[in-house]
Amino acid sequence: MRNVLLVLALMIAPAGAANIEVALTDDRVEVDTGFAGARLTLFGAITGLEDPASVDIISVIRGPQTRFQVRQMEKSNLIWTPGPAHIIERAPGLYLTYATRTIDDIAPLPVQDQYHLDADYLDIAVEAHAPADENNAGLYRSAFLSEAEELGLYGAHLGGIEFKKGALFTITARLPANTPVGEYEVAVYLFRDGELIGSDAAALAVNRVGLERRIYDFAHQRPVSYGIFCVALSLIAGWAASLAFRK
Repeated sequence: MRNVLLVLALMIAPAGAANIEVALTDDRVEVDTGFAGARLTLFGAITGLEDPASVDIISVIRGPQTRFQVRQMEKSNLIWTPGPAHIIERAPGLYLTYATRTIDDIAPLPVQDQYHLDADYLDIAVEAHAPADENNAGLYRSAFLSEAEELGLYGAHLGGIEFKKGALFTITARLPANTPVGEYEVAVYLFRDGELIGSDAAALAVNRVGLERRIYDFAHQRPVSYGIFCVALSLIAGWAASLAFRK
């Protein structure tokens, strides 16, 4: 009976299944006033394949959920002014992909949608101010994605993945200087002939340190006091500037 069960298990298991394990060299990034970006290195190992170099790898670095604002420029007579703010909900603060080839050549569209392997498949909602804005939700969404890519917060990169001896590989990524703080996930997907055969993920924390950290904590833990402090500081600065100009 055990032999029959073993045969059935082998028949059910996917023939191309493989194991992949990944780990970051440093799972914490510290952000201070002089932060100019960071280099992120991930090591991985593949088991269960005779030829690990025959597979494709897609790595997704996804930041914490963040709220963004998008404004459309409106013309009033001869002056262009920003229109009302449209809130982008449930958008990752950072979304970077690294792949051995273009993602469309590696994974079919349903798989890209299921695992959010491309920014076009992210669950991003636009808050509409009027019924007419609902028809333009796609326009604001596209504008947000374009702006995020220009700022370096979103992007699809070819390369950065290097196979080492045997089944070992490394993924080298670059975090921009405007990387938001919070908890990140670095997911790695293993494909062969368009089929997902393995995946793994590692956690990453981006934290503020030094004076930046104290100001950040003060602003979030005591928002009312922080607001009063900013107003008082502005009044003092204005008063000091007026004295300087009088002299």
